[in-house]
Amino acid sequence: MLAIMTVRNKVGLGLAGLLGLADFARPSPAAIGAALLFPQPGNESDPFSIGGPAIVVVIVVAVTIGLATIAGVVLSLVRRNRVGPRVIAAARVVAVAIVLPVFLLQGLEAWILVLASAAVILNITTVILVLSRPAAS
Repeated sequence: MLAIMTVRNKVGLGLAGLLGLADFARPSPAAIGAALLFPQPGNESDPFSIGGPAIVVVIVVAVTIGLATIAGVVLSLVRRNRVGPRVIAAARVVAVAIVLPVFLLQGLEAWILVLASAAVILNITTVILVLSRPAAS
């Protein structure tokens, strides 16, 4: 069944594509959240510094979420079925779940909380737009 995408779906796919590419281009908020979940034991002055094994986890998480998002965008554009948007939604929900523990940590600077809040809002908006009902064929 070929579904005709609405403007909402197209905007959501565009945002999802940008979020997926951002996971490759720089440390995304999801990757920063993953790094904050794995504090470094040897650094007493800054236990949340990124280094050692945590950097590998950060890179793997960011690349996995980015690949899943981009694969979902490609599936949505090529096949025009509902599998692609569901893959995107799953990847972005995982990204949000990784960022959420940032709000439980004390002593973080305000800009980190603002960045995490913006990431959560942008991801939720993307999921809503991507999963909105397409037009009838």
